[in-house]
Amino acid sequence: MKLKLRIGLFLLLFLFSLPFNLLSSKKIKVYKTDADIILDGVLDEPFWFDCELVDNFYQQFPDDSIKSKLLTEVRIAYSDQRIFLSGKMYDSVPEKYLINSLKRDFGGPENESVTFTFDTYNDQKNAFNFGITPYNVQREVLISEGGTSTWGGGGGRSSGPSWFNSTWNTRWESYVKKYDDYWVVELSIPFKSLRYRKDSRIWGFNVWRNNVATNEKSNWTTIPKGYNMYNLSYAGKIEFDTDLPFSGKNIILIPYISGSGFDDKIGLEDKKFKPEFGLDLKVGLTSSLNLDITVNPDFSQVEVDEQRTNLTRFELMYPEKREFFIENSDLFSDVGDYRNRPFFSRRIGITYDSIQEQYIQNPIIFGAKLSGKIGENYRVGILNMQTQKLSSINQQGVNYGMAVVERRIFSNSRISTFLINKQPINNDNFIFQSFNRVAGVELKLLSNNTNFSSDLFYNQSFDNFKTKNTYSWGGNAVYTNSKIRITNYFSKVAENYNPEVGFIRRKNIFFYSPSVRYLFYPEKGKVNNHGPEIDYEFYNHPVYGDTDRKLELQYSISLNNSSRFSFDLEKSYTFLLEEFDPTRSGVEYLPSETGYNYNRYSINYNSNTQKPFSFRLNSKVGGFFNGDIYTYGLSINYKFVPHVNMDFSYSNNKIKLPYASSNLASYSTKVEVSFNTKLFLTTFFQYNSQIDNINLNTRLQWNFKPLSDIYLVYTDNYFAKGSELFNLKNRSLALKFNYWINI
Repeated sequence: MKLKLRIGLFLLLFLFSLPFNLLSSKKIKVYKTDADIILDGVLDEPFWFDCELVDNFYQQFPDDSIKSKLLTEVRIAYSDQRIFLSGKMYDSVPEKYLINSLKRDFGGPENESVTFTFDTYNDQKNAFNFGITPYNVQREVLISEGGTSTWGGGGGRSSGPSWFNSTWNTRWESYVKKYDDYWVVELSIPFKSLRYRKDSRIWGFNVWRNNVATNEKSNWTTIPKGYNMYNLSYAGKIEFDTDLPFSGKNIILIPYISGSGFDDKIGLEDKKFKPEFGLDLKVGLTSSLNLDITVNPDFSQVEVDEQRTNLTRFELMYPEKREFFIENSDLFSDVGDYRNRPFFSRRIGITYDSIQEQYIQNPIIFGAKLSGKIGENYRVGILNMQTQKLSSINQQGVNYGMAVVERRIFSNSRISTFLINKQPINNDNFIFQSFNRVAGVELKLLSNNTNFSSDLFYNQSFDNFKTKNTYSWGGNAVYTNSKIRITNYFSKVAENYNPEVGFIRRKNIFFYSPSVRYLFYPEKGKVNNHGPEIDYEFYNHPVYGDTDRKLELQYSISLNNSSRFSFDLEKSYTFLLEEFDPTRSGVEYLPSETGYNYNRYSINYNSNTQKPFSFRLNSKVGGFFNGDIYTYGLSINYKFVPHVNMDFSYSNNKIKLPYASSNLASYSTKVEVSFNTKLFLTTFFQYNSQIDNINLNTRLQWNFKPLSDIYLVYTDNYFAKGSELFNLKNRSLALKFNYWINI
């Protein structure tokens, strides 16, 4: 009853927020031209003089109440096949440009840049984002969730959905020319690189500029402090003077050839260097619906994961980096909540080797994905992947499938339903073979001003073995503005709920977590904002009661130079349902059905990342189960602009327990060298004592044509402990060539 009342109040608050209209009244007209553009950084094409001017920018940081101190002028035009943009960015400190590297897909806050956002469906939901630096380094991004995350908040406990996806790639052209006190950019974006409704003339549009020298972030439209600068509800509008053309034939073929060799010293089978072939096919069925096909995909060029020390009893979640799963990924991956994902694409292509007692790669032999928009209110997604049969470990080939339909309701909300299936297909008894399925429905509510959001979901799993208690449900309610954020998360996972293609931390548990944050904004001084935050969370088991409780009190101080302090106090209780070794040393396990109370204190400092040299310090001390823990870490970044970017990080967790002690250390060094805008060398060295591994990954990339590359990747893994220190575990070498062909 209490839960129903709580949900009702949340819905009432949402409905009360509905009357808000569009938050920005800025709108310009965009005119068609029959002329073409010469990308030279000289704005001498006649059609530029007929364009309405996008100017009069407003600060978003450090002060959202004033106009931008720097002049920015943007113009837009279009032809039958392309959108043309120009930007003139004036500087107060010419040539003081800070960027990480010359490599595509740069990071936003740490780089001098200008970014153009197109909400092509004008629904404040999804958008295409194109960024450029003064060195003509490009970045394209897919924005989902309206540029805001309903699962974000709560003291940074959640990574939230991947609403800002820079792994996506598409082809477009740009040119930058620097002048004495400003720099000019010209862009040419093919309509076929976008998705849109050709019967609509109005798109959402915004421009964001980051000026590092003055530490000013500004937008064409006003976006309050505390809101994301890509928030689509605050975007302005562009209106095309004629109906948009059909993007035409949009077929992209990306064949590849690769070869790899694997030398193993710990029992697995060596793999001789041999060639592999495959291809990706992208077909634009309509201007808003896309078909992706992959045959024998190869992901050898994908960056290695960052090794992490795990002090919890649960699995860690790593982000998806494989490009095939990226476009429209929010349709598939953002169902559920951040602790309970019924679909997690990184499960595809992984299987458990019961002989070696470890997870191994299970090659994907085929995949297809249909995704996009149908009509004004519907989005659909259909995904199917087939993995290879592994006779050596008696593993059948597995088929993974998902279908999802999403309908827009109200003005900025949606309801969706989905079905996920995992099933072996090359079994002689296909009809009676094992399977795992999950069906679900989800309601996502978002007020037009984005101050209030709420998610409600229900999922049910099905398999050959369990028929009862196979459900999960949950939801949240979030209210936020520039000063205050109130969040409320809750979920229930039944004991037999089993999403084999998903990600869940624990079963047979009820989770509840409220939080409140308040920020003060001084009118003068070096402090931009400061304020307290209170977070509480608990997990309840139907038999054992509360298994985890944590109260966290935090006070943060953010400065106008983008540096940040925070102080934390944690008061925790943990009840172990199963025996657990916190050190993961295998010396002795804490017994099951035991409870522990402990407190921890932490302090963190982040310096200004918009400087050539920046660093981060963190420390935590206090109790840890029936002992103590001392944690400290240091991260350093140094940029030799624009060619070299260096990262170094070190962390140590010193655990003192009555029966065992352990120093869990990890450090990494990453050096990225940009010889020019075409040739890059990245070396990533990692040491992690907990998992007994030293990893060296070196990747040479030659971008000989836009989105066409040659990769050479070398990887070593060594033991990290005792007498076996630096003894080789395995070694691999991979060479890959891919070519982007527009048909």
